[in-house]
Amino acid sequence: MKGPFLMQNVLSLIRGFLAEMGGNLAPEATVEEEQYHLNKAEPRIAPANFFEIPKKPSRAMALQLFQTGKSRTYLIGKIVTDTDVRPVHYASVGSAILSRTEGQLAPFTRPLTADLILIDLKGLDGEKEVVERYREGIEIIDTKPEDSGYSGRRIAAMNEASRVQREMMEEGLLALSQDREPGVVVVIEGSLEGIEGAMTTPGLIGVIPADAETIGQGSKVLECPFGARSALDEAGSPPVFYMRLRDAAGKNPDFGLIRVELGLNPDGGPADEIWASDVANLLLAERFPIDPTTKDWDKSIFSLLHAGRYIDTLIPPPGVVTTYFGRSRA
Repeated sequence: MKGPFLMQNVLSLIRGFLAEMGGNLAPEATVEEEQYHLNKAEPRIAPANFFEIPKKPSRAMALQLFQTGKSRTYLIGKIVTDTDVRPVHYASVGSAILSRTEGQLAPFTRPLTADLILIDLKGLDGEKEVVERYREGIEIIDTKPEDSGYSGRRIAAMNEASRVQREMMEEGLLALSQDREPGVVVVIEGSLEGIEGAMTTPGLIGVIPADAETIGQGSKVLECPFGARSALDEAGSPPVFYMRLRDAAGKNPDFGLIRVELGLNPDGGPADEIWASDVANLLLAERFPIDPTTKDWDKSIFSLLHAGRYIDTLIPPPGVVTTYFGRSRA
């Protein structure tokens, strides 16, 4: 875990890089902190029929391992060339798998973190020596945007930060597959899509907040009652179902609604309705306690919420970054 001294070293290194590249720190008013999460999976038309969630699973199993990751990307400065203005981004990325034993969460594998400078390097030939020298202390990523406009470069930077986060999660799953006991279910905060190895890892599920805009305002899924789940949609990959973690009486139609993606069942067999009901039972039991002041609290389970807070101890808080770069003047 980064201590305050190491964190300051990293931020000082980034500031030094920007200065040597002839860039300017962004004024405070233009510093932007962007939280980039794994993309929500594309909405699919789920079967309209619902199943009551059973009071107990069909097999001995437990939610014991929880994987989450965060990527925070900040606009920290700009480099002005003869032909354009290039944004410079800093991203702090972290990923961890936590294991719950006797109600306590602790790291199951080594947490992963990365500090990144994200910049379109095309045409900056005179600065190659600076780039190579600073790469010895921090990871500098050439974003190689398809759109070389200012906005296109910003989007490319966030996509690269997301790619690093996804690769961290893949590395964590690889380490996990060697030490996990049979029957232990692994919960990923986010989609299984795009994570290499996710669909071939037994007992892996992905949990994503489901909102009416993504699902579609007219979708029958929004009629899913509390204590029930939608039928399993096996038309695409991964198989998915929807369920409601909390009673939506008097609330928005998507209150407490989550999308659950299924990998193989713990025995290594394909996902089916029995596996879906088992997972729904376990998730429903995990909905308390919760902090109502947290964003999307109605669509989160207790253990994933606290796993996310653990990630916050591994990467710089937003206030530290925006203060360090935003309140400075070139």
